This record gives sequence, structure tokens and C-alpha cells, in this order.
Amino acid sequence: MARHPGRDHPSCCCFGRRFRSFRRFRSLAAVCQLAAAAAAAPAHGADTATEAALAGAALVDTLIVSAAAASGPVAPSVGGLVTRVELAEERGSRDLADVLAATAGFQVRRYGAAGASAVPSLRGSAAAQIRLFLDGMPLDDAETGVFNLERLPLERFGAVEIHRGAVPAGLGGIGGAGAVNLLSRPVRDGATATAGAGSFGERWTSAAWGRTGASGRGGLLLLVHARRADNDFAYTDHNQTFHRSDDDTVRVRGNAWLREHGFFATGGTAAGAFALRGWAGFLRRDGGRPGPVGAYASPHASVRYDRLDGHLGAGWRGDLLRLEVSAARTDEALDDPAGEVGFAPAGTTTTCGDDLTGRLVWSPGLDLGRGADLALRTGVERRGQWQRQKWNGQDDPERHRTRTGAFAVADFGLADGRLRAAPAWRWQRTVDDFPPVPALPWLPEQESVRHERDDVSPSLGLSWALAPGRAVLEAHAARSVRAPTWIELFGHRGGIAGNRGLGPETVVAADLGVTLRSPGGATSGRLAVFDARTDDTIIFMVNSQRTSRAVNVGSTRTRGLEAELRCDLPAGLDLRGNLTWQRARDTGGDPAYDGKRLPYLPDLEAFVRLLREGRSWRPWLEARFQSASYLDRANTELNMNGDRLRLDLGLDVTWQPAALGRRGTLTVSAAVLNLTDETSYDIEGFPLPGRSGRAGLELGF
Repeated sequence: MARHPGRDHPSCCCFGRRFRSFRRFRSLAAVCQLAAAAAAAPAHGADTATEAALAGAALVDTLIVSAAAASGPVAPSVGGLVTRVELAEERGSRDLADVLAATAGFQVRRYGAAGASAVPSLRGSAAAQIRLFLDGMPLDDAETGVFNLERLPLERFGAVEIHRGAVPAGLGGIGGAGAVNLLSRPVRDGATATAGAGSFGERWTSAAWGRTGASGRGGLLLLVHARRADNDFAYTDHNQTFHRSDDDTVRVRGNAWLREHGFFATGGTAAGAFALRGWAGFLRRDGGRPGPVGAYASPHASVRYDRLDGHLGAGWRGDLLRLEVSAARTDEALDDPAGEVGFAPAGTTTTCGDDLTGRLVWSPGLDLGRGADLALRTGVERRGQWQRQKWNGQDDPERHRTRTGAFAVADFGLADGRLRAAPAWRWQRTVDDFPPVPALPWLPEQESVRHERDDVSPSLGLSWALAPGRAVLEAHAARSVRAPTWIELFGHRGGIAGNRGLGPETVVAADLGVTLRSPGGATSGRLAVFDARTDDTIIFMVNSQRTSRAVNVGSTRTRGLEAELRCDLPAGLDLRGNLTWQRARDTGGDPAYDGKRLPYLPDLEAFVRLLREGRSWRPWLEARFQSASYLDRANTELNMNGDRLRLDLGLDVTWQPAALGRRGTLTVSAAVLNLTDETSYDIEGFPLPGRSGRAGLELGF
């Protein structure tokens, strides 16, 4: 692994075997405020549900897949600014990181090609300030506070909702800058089969079969999927001297291979006032574990990751009362036969984690008369996380975290819903039972500690339908905290020293937006301004030649503007895109950094997608732009990424061959990604691929 004491880019914090599968790299990069890339694509199409949402702005909180969800791509909400992306419409996306990178306010930094770790940032936030959910149930890792985006196969999901500015109370409410809620793939009648291939050894295939019940209230969906990639692309090795080219060398990326397969099953049934829905999934992922280029490439290390998860939800009287339970088990093993990762001896490190979450929600509504109404949502939640590790056959004691929470949201409506106000509140108690762990094997063990804290997160949302169905003004404000993670509080054998006195980050955010829709819905969009401040910001700093330590370093502030647009043009053209301008700065008071730009965060990003919707032929073009950004907190002029412009283009062609029956379709897709062959590094030492191609076909029955 790269070791650069005294430098404050991600690789300076990379110590030890436990940074396996880039999880530590991602965590450290996250708390150092890493991020980048483009903006968002609202989903296409406007319907009566969107019109109703614009008129009433009734969305309070996305809690579970069967609860109220954003009915349009930028439907107004008193719970926060929400953008919904229908994943079936994502043309060039390989994974969730691609989808988020094309969303307003989001930046994503990658550690390489397809399948490599990705570091998200939302309105200048750290990755640990973005809460990730699956059908409303939390996914974040107790140790790092995040979840690997690359380990969420898109085949399993139907849509994703991005909540900016605050974590909705029903989704957790504690944590910071916003939330990403993945919605499971819905059950639909029919069967599909896909297969495809791309550059650098990329291959994928999937098959799905679904059947809905006679009443439409139940059904079953079965899905299997697999993919692989060699990721042996050529890149320019800058030899860590980005300001000069005379020592550059063209090399081929090694040990970045990936093999993955999994299955997913979901179904539901209903009887009278009761409805039941559940799903189960499995994912196995094997891959190389490449380090940064140069002397720390770790060409022999590999990682195996298994995840088995399930979810069960029961609702009564249209979710007036709802019980949700989710569980997951993960197993991960780093095989490092040559001792290339960190300072620990060669061998195998394994980790097993268990996660169990339960939530009970009551959602009554009350008609107050004279055009007024009140919708309540209140609930309790309990989550337990357990982790066990084994280092070359030696067991570490089990680690345990419990979170107990309660929340309440009151959505008041006046003037037949044209004016709405929704104060929300969430309380959460976090208890950590963490055994003593030395940062390095030869250091003495610290004392065991039980860490407890209580956090409260209030928020307020307002919406006003200036013109029903045409224009809605919305405003939101929230205060939240991000409790330190295990690795920040207690350290890790991989070279991370614990800081038991570390304080939480406090996040205060506010925004103001207006959502507009033309008559008939041909054009819709949103313009918003935002302000987000984080106090007691946590970053990792090198505290010895071989260890780093999390510390509170003052504050950061991000102010900016977001614009989202969808427009139906003549000749069947569909235009969608967004622009984000932000000013992310260090405001901690340290003379060396005060007023400097936060690293890896461009001031300007833009995303545009142009699609022609034909009966059979659907050509499309995407453009992503981001302005220059610095790679370090000191804003060194010789250490920065320049402006980037990436172009992707593709074509989808659909036929209905008679041999496939009345409902049968055959779709052939082809795409060229990064047409201009833009080559660069998101994270110093981890190259990105240049131009690549993909082609695939899909059979539908």
C-alpha cells in the first residue's frame, strides 16, 4: 500500500492489512471529503400522480418501498429535496456509482474501472454523512459508516431515490447530508434474459421471471445474474509527478479482475386488510486487490466477499400499521500470500458480520375540516450489528453495536393541501461494545471500552403550491450529527490508532427550491439553492510513521445551486440534465487551510442526456463535465485535476419477431463510453480506463 507521510491525499492514510478490498481507502478518503463527477438525469414521463404531487406536495418521507414515494423525478416534498431515478432508463450505467454520479449535487470518485471502490460525496459531504438504505432499511457499516456502492448489483433494483440536505426522520434522521434509498425491483409478468460483453474482458448475463397474482396484489419474481471483468486497460503512469510528463510511462493495469454472481427473489401476498412482502438475495464476489500504481501495486492479493440478506414487511390497512425486519450476513476474506498489503504478515484475514434491524411504524391521517388535514408518521427502530475477525487463524473478540431510535413526523396541510408544513424529530441511542485492539501487532492493547451516546435530529419542511400542478415552492432545514465510526473511535490493527475522545460531526443544512411544470407536462424542472455546514469535521491524520488517527479539525461549509430539467422536444427527442455549482471550503480557522477549497470537489458539474424515443430505434448521447479540483487540503497548484469532459453515446434497437410470440421482444444495445478517451486519476495512484465499448442483447417474453 502507498505510504506518503505528511501528505493529505487518500494514500497517506493507507496502512495495514485491514484496508482490504479498498474499504479502508474508501473510508479514509470519505472523511477527507473526497468526491467528484457529474450530475443528474430526471426520469422521463409525467403522469397524473406527478400532477397530484405538484398540487399537494404530499410526500413526507420515503420509508419503505410500499410507502409514499416520489411520483416524479423531481416531485416536491416536505421531507427534503428528492430526485427519483428509474433504473430501467439508465442507458450507460454500469453500477450504482454511475447512477449517483449523474445526479444533481452528487460527486463520485473511483479507485479504478468497473467494480472498483467508489467514494461518494453529496453537497460537499464526507461519504460517511450519506446514509444508504435498501427499501428503507439501513445498510451502513458500523466500522466505517458507509457501504460499498460497487457491491450493490443494479439488476436487483427498480429505482433509487436521492434525498438531499437531510436524512428523512423515517429513514434514520441521524447521519448528515442526505440519503440514498434503493427500491427493490417490482414484480411484473413475463420473463427476460440479457447477455453482453465489453472492453477489458467485461461480460455479463442475467435472467428474470415474474408472475403477478390474479388480483394484482401479490406475485413472485426470480432473478439470477453474473458478471466478470479483467480491467486490464492501458494507462499513463505519471510516476506521482502530475506536473511533468518526461517521466510518464504507459502500463497495463494488473490484478484488477472481478468475478461476481448472485440471485434475488421477491414476492408478496395480500388477504383482506393485511399485506405481506419479502425478498431474499445472495451475492458472491471475487476479485483482485490492486493497490496504487508503482511499488505498492499488490499484484498477488485477492478478496472474496459473500453477502446473504433478506427482508420481510407486513402491513395492515394500507400500511396504517407496518412492521419491517431485515437481516444480513457478510463474509469477507483477504488473501495476501506475499504480504503485499500493509505491515501484517502474509496470510489470510477474514471478517464475518451480522446485521439485524426491526422497525414498527404507525401512520394515521386525520381530516381537520375546512381544507386542513394532518398526517402523522411515528415509529420505533432497533438495530444490532456484530463483527468477528480472524487474523491468520487468530480470533479477535466479537465487536457489537446497537442502535435504538424513535421518530415522529407531523405533516400539516392547509388550503386543501396547497400549503404544507412538516416538523420532524428523531432520537437515537448508540451503544458500542468494542474489545481492546492495538493499531499495530507489536503495540500494547488499549483498555476495553463501552461507548454510549444519545443524539437528536430535528428538521422542518415547508411547501407552497403557488399554482396547483404548475409551480411549488419548497424549503427545508435540518440539524443532524454523525457519530464517530468504530475505526475512528477505536482504531484497527491495520495501522489506525483509536481516538476515544473524538466528538461527533454536527451538520446543519438548509435549502430553498422551486419546482415548475409546463401545461401538459412536456417540460419540468427544479432550481434550488443550498447551504450546508459541518462542525467538528473528522479527518484522518498521520500521527506516526506507520499509523494514522482520526481527529476533529474545525468546520467546512458548502454553498451552491442545483438545477434539474426534463424536456420533451420535437421529433421524439427527450432532453434531461442538471447543473451543480458549489463552493466547498474549509472554514476551520487553521491558517494553513482556512478558506481553501475542499479536495476532490469541483466547483461546477453538468450532466446532459439527449435521447430520441422511436418505435424501434433509440439513439442517445450523454455528456458529463466537471471543472478542475485540487487533490490536497493545501490547494497546491501542481497537485490538481484539470477540467474534464466525458462523452458517451449509444443505440438501442428493438424488434418484435413473430417467433417470440405476441409479447416477445428482442433488443440489441451498443455503446461507446468515454468517446474522447479522457484518461485521468480520480484518486492519486488509481488510474481510470479510457475509451471502452459495450454491446448486449435482451430477450423479453
